[in-house]
Amino acid sequence: MIDHSLFPSNSGKAGTIWPALRAGIRRLDWAALAAFVLPLLLYRQTLAPTIYNLDSAEFTTAVATNGLVRATGYPLYLALGKLWTWLPLSADMGYQLNLFSAVCGAATIFLADRILRRLHVRAWARLGALGLLAAAPYFWSLSLVAEVYTLHTAMMASVILALLRWADAPSPARLALPVLLMTLSLGNHAATVLLVPGCIWFVLTRHPRQLADWRVWLAGSAGIILGAAVFMTLPLRYGQQPAFNYAGVYDAHGRFVPVNLQTAEGLVWLLTGESFSGQMFGYSWAEVGGQVGAYGRQLGLAFLGIGLGPGVAGLFVLLRRDWRLGGLLLLMFIANAIFYINYRVIDKNTMYLPTYLIWALWLGVGCQVLLDLWDSAAGRVWALRGVLLTAVLLAVSSNWHLVDLSADWSTREQSEAILSEVEPNALVLGWWDTIPAIQYLQLVEGQRPDVLAVNRFLISGEDMNALILQEIDRRPVYINNPSIELLGVARATAVGPLYRLESRE
Repeated sequence: MIDHSLFPSNSGKAGTIWPALRAGIRRLDWAALAAFVLPLLLYRQTLAPTIYNLDSAEFTTAVATNGLVRATGYPLYLALGKLWTWLPLSADMGYQLNLFSAVCGAATIFLADRILRRLHVRAWARLGALGLLAAAPYFWSLSLVAEVYTLHTAMMASVILALLRWADAPSPARLALPVLLMTLSLGNHAATVLLVPGCIWFVLTRHPRQLADWRVWLAGSAGIILGAAVFMTLPLRYGQQPAFNYAGVYDAHGRFVPVNLQTAEGLVWLLTGESFSGQMFGYSWAEVGGQVGAYGRQLGLAFLGIGLGPGVAGLFVLLRRDWRLGGLLLLMFIANAIFYINYRVIDKNTMYLPTYLIWALWLGVGCQVLLDLWDSAAGRVWALRGVLLTAVLLAVSSNWHLVDLSADWSTREQSEAILSEVEPNALVLGWWDTIPAIQYLQLVEGQRPDVLAVNRFLISGEDMNALILQEIDRRPVYINNPSIELLGVARATAVGPLYRLESRE
């Protein structure tokens, strides 16, 4: 006879599943889920719908074609971006990689939330600090287009979190993880090196005896070797002779001369950003003061001004409570601020995001201090919570119109207009705002492959003029902005956003 007790009925099964499901829902960390989902929804609503200009178009085209970008190569971004494109999310490669930046931006907020939890910062303080970070104009805007910066902050936050986990329970394996993450992060952005002094400080002051253990050095070396493997993708890409390659220059005959990335010299040239070395610490002492002031104003704008005081308070409180961790964050902040304040590029405002992340952590600690001070008076605590929530909502509402790219098709429209207007077999010379997007349409979508598009950044002024004079009687030549010198030997006729050049002879 069969013992039916061995086979529970469906009703019994349902009776056990639903309570378990309800218990699982109750255990779900809704605050952690919100720290990722809410920023992602915000960024999704304001996301650029297709390719965007400047560096964004360059990265999109390189990822889509397995190509190469300018210094410093960004191999981690190219690799992760390629993996991301395998997901069936959109037929528009530009949109898909824009969404990747949004996910990285939301991941940064999530990881920062985990860090603040380890610092015993409660939900309302985390909401205020991280809500302002998520809605900060530059952080928000760089979460909407294909760029490396939100991946950089996500990697930075993961390094800090991994160091905190090691500090709580030191072991060789746990120390190897931040080493691995740091090395990988270098493959996304060379500015990761600015985190090194703070990390060394933290390790030396938290558990210095660990460094006497040979297993720590072995695990750390393994982390470096594994992380450095991402750099080997660059010689492999070079060997495939990609159609899109910005690691090189054009000569006076319009021929692209790539840097040989299968040699040590060529690889070092790309990874160290030698072509940008003249812009590092490129301000005079008289100019530095103005740059410091400009950064201070930008930081105040990012955190609505009201986040500056509590941020400073959080810095000093953290230094007092845990001087080792406080020193880690302070050294990271100082290194990034000093370098970029002195970095002479027009778009450096986008590069301050690592300092935003650190400030948000300080702000979270500062807000928690304020909440603790008022904890004895419930009415005042709720008033402060209301201020934090209002500040976040104000930041979202006031910055939305500044950053919203959801209806911005201008890059695609301009590039398609150029390709439709230029004559067959034309030579088109332009800057970042036109050429990478044109090459995207050519190489990814197959539009007008007969047109030769040359980024003026990759050709010297002398060689460009020689190329124009060589080609002007052979083929149609277009340029975005002819120089006075060029106008002396050629006539320029406006054609949309470009000028058609013709010989004066």
